[in-house]
Amino acid sequence: MEEEKSLVNKKSKNEKIKKEKVLLLIIVLFIIIIDHMVKLYIVNVKEVQVIPNILRFNITENTKPAYGIGSGSTFMYVLTNLVILSVIFKFMTTQNEYVDKKLKIFLCFILAGGISNIIDRIIRGYVVEFIDFRQIINLPIFNIADLFTLIGWVSIAAIFAVFTVNEWRANKK
Repeated sequence: MEEEKSLVNKKSKNEKIKKEKVLLLIIVLFIIIIDHMVKLYIVNVKEVQVIPNILRFNITENTKPAYGIGSGSTFMYVLTNLVILSVIFKFMTTQNEYVDKKLKIFLCFILAGGISNIIDRIIRGYVVEFIDFRQIINLPIFNIADLFTLIGWVSIAAIFAVFTVNEWRANKK
């Protein structure tokens, strides 16, 4: 009887893990598809005033790494990003039981953004950047993939900061 219960619990846990993996894959694919659909649109129209004097979609070909900083080697950019994305993927798959859902979702944001920009590098030799707030603030032009990557990293940093503060407070008592 105890063996049957253990087997049922194990099957239930495996089903939950499978569903979670499918959900995470859907998140990654959704971000990549949205990013590339918008890029395809903007490549054809070149410029769109989204909010006059605030936001426009203005196509830029970025041959440099993150936010236009660094060298323009496509090979090195792709190689470096593949290594980083592989480490993140390996972490997510091997540490599954120690990583909560929020962290996994934010890691998926980073994976999706990185994969999407790598696809651009491989296909075009550059990344299509188009979100332009330079009319009101001096920011680099970026794309949806960059936005999700940034949200992912900032959110993970916030999660670790909160965890660290909570641990510090718990140890201080």
